[in-house]
Amino acid sequence: MNAALKPTASGGLVECIIATTESQREIWLGATLSPEASMAYNESVVLRLRGALDGDALARATDRLLERHQALRATISPDGTFMLVSPPAGNQLVRHDLGGLAPEALAQALHAAHDEAVCTPFSLEHGPLFRAVLYRLGDDEHELVMSAHHVVCDGWSWAVITEQLGHLYAEETGIGLKLKAAPLFADFAAEEAVAAASPDMQAHIDYWLERFAGNTQPVLDLPLDRPRPAARTFNSRRAERLLDRRVVGAVRIASTKAGVSLFTGLLSGFVATLHRLTGQEDIVVGIPTSGQLAHDVPGLVGHCVNLLPLRIAAHPAMRFDALMDECSTAVLDAFDHQALTYGALLGQLSLERDPSRLPLVSVTFNVDPDVASSAQAFTTLDVVQDTIARRYENFELFVNLRPHAGSLQVEAQYNTDLFDDVSVQRWLDMFECVLQSAAHKPDDTIGGLDVLSAGAARALLALQP
Repeated sequence: MNAALKPTASGGLVECIIATTESQREIWLGATLSPEASMAYNESVVLRLRGALDGDALARATDRLLERHQALRATISPDGTFMLVSPPAGNQLVRHDLGGLAPEALAQALHAAHDEAVCTPFSLEHGPLFRAVLYRLGDDEHELVMSAHHVVCDGWSWAVITEQLGHLYAEETGIGLKLKAAPLFADFAAEEAVAAASPDMQAHIDYWLERFAGNTQPVLDLPLDRPRPAARTFNSRRAERLLDRRVVGAVRIASTKAGVSLFTGLLSGFVATLHRLTGQEDIVVGIPTSGQLAHDVPGLVGHCVNLLPLRIAAHPAMRFDALMDECSTAVLDAFDHQALTYGALLGQLSLERDPSRLPLVSVTFNVDPDVASSAQAFTTLDVVQDTIARRYENFELFVNLRPHAGSLQVEAQYNTDLFDDVSVQRWLDMFECVLQSAAHKPDDTIGGLDVLSAGAARALLALQP
């Protein structure tokens, strides 16, 4: 719905009004629970820039980036039903000069900047919902910290943002080619609304209801380090681990031999780890899927992601290669039926709500695409993209694998009111051991896979009386 520069009640101008998607309304509802719940949707990335940077050109490129993408200029109506897109405005890049600080003070200032990025609430109604801050660390060293609320930006969008910002910066410095027009979020939202009302949606509903048939649904119970609070909390930290590149290579080879993707091989190792941790044989893991790819608009920025709850059977006598087949089928079928949103599925299921837990999915797993090429769009600069760990998280455990240095960096956000860091680090040890064991002997049973490295096993034996 268009509203050419229509004034809002607060006095701002609106370029257009777009009905929110069902997934956006789910995010909006979750964010209204508390300030901590809303900050669990804060997403931040950092670009470390080395080389002679033209700050004014980057500022102009940032303004043009926001001009291209409706979602980055949007706020949400008080009832969550509309995106109000503001007209393009200049001077969106905030700049701070930290170049005069001593090394220790500089490190503290950057740490504070990262904390500010993930711990500053966004006002969904008043905005802005995208922030960009450039920190000058020295003549040839800068950090660009960008943050957005998940209601207007998803994981796929960050790769688009980085690549396009690089192209726009190159153009502003006189060496780049002009980008073609960006897809409109309004068109994506309209297609989503048409699909939701289509008779074809019933086939998707039927699939998911069959997957979760029955009066009771599986609840994943990871071993707790302290009693579960009566009401769900959001406090979080991130445990990290760089997987041995030889392990990743072995999993890649084993997956190819089994006729499945690397993602499926890694997911199978994660499911096997969850089974060994919990002893449960009916496991639900959530995986995010990109709406940009489903709608063939890879250059779109916005909240287009959907959470797919995979229900996987895993038991001790099951061979790992059979688990890979099971996971592959579940993933491919879920992608075929991703048109039904997670929130819509919950509305179809008769779930007994527990205020201490998320319904159906408490653990999620994701493998990021390789965004190294996105950062290379800054042709005159050496650019490294990184993420900033959240201080608040919706899920009890969110394991994200990110390509890094020829391997995969494991980023495990976990609820600190449930788990200790030492426990999560031990789980990551198990995950890597399971992957290594399964990659070398995929015909082994899940119950027979190694869960301790040789060094950890020797250390454990040394503690025995």
